[in-house]
Amino acid sequence: MDNTNPSSDTRLAKRVAAGNEEALQVFFERYADPLFAFIFHHLDSAREDAEEVWQTTLLAAMHSASAFSGESRLFTWLCAIARHKITDFRRRTGKPTDVFSDVPSQQLLQLMATSPLPEDVVLQRTTRILVVKALATLPDDYRSALLARYVDELPVTEISSMLGRSYKATESLLSRAREALRQRLEHLEEKHGEN
Repeated sequence: MDNTNPSSDTRLAKRVAAGNEEALQVFFERYADPLFAFIFHHLDSAREDAEEVWQTTLLAAMHSASAFSGESRLFTWLCAIARHKITDFRRRTGKPTDVFSDVPSQQLLQLMATSPLPEDVVLQRTTRILVVKALATLPDDYRSALLARYVDELPVTEISSMLGRSYKATESLLSRAREALRQRLEHLEEKHGEN
């Protein structure tokens, strides 16, 4: 279930722009991890480079939060800022600015229905953007578990310890989180098909 809507995004951005500490906390809890995942996978570089771009993206977002108009989701707006920062970083380091081929979204959904995604598919630009957008709409516990398992590549035992859950409860959480991610990807695909 989507935990944001355009009007709440606009209110949050305005409160962040005003320096409201509670709004800043909500902003970071909701968007910091998905934004880092978007940058890390889009940048295709070392973690330190991704952290640098992530920090400059967050700073730019904080400076321009009052300009957020609500014409898109706040996360979409953040990703647009991140894309500019990624392009700047790639230019500065002499890397190509667009090196990814795309997998059709329908093919992505078929792959997810039958097995884990192959690494070469996950590394592709459109797939990453779709997955990051879907992750941003998941509940925090689902998102945290999925990122720990598939981005940080932690074993279930370590994730269960991190989340304060039993091994079985963590396996169950990961299963529900994967299913929720599949559903969100299907929803995003349908929405994309309407445009």
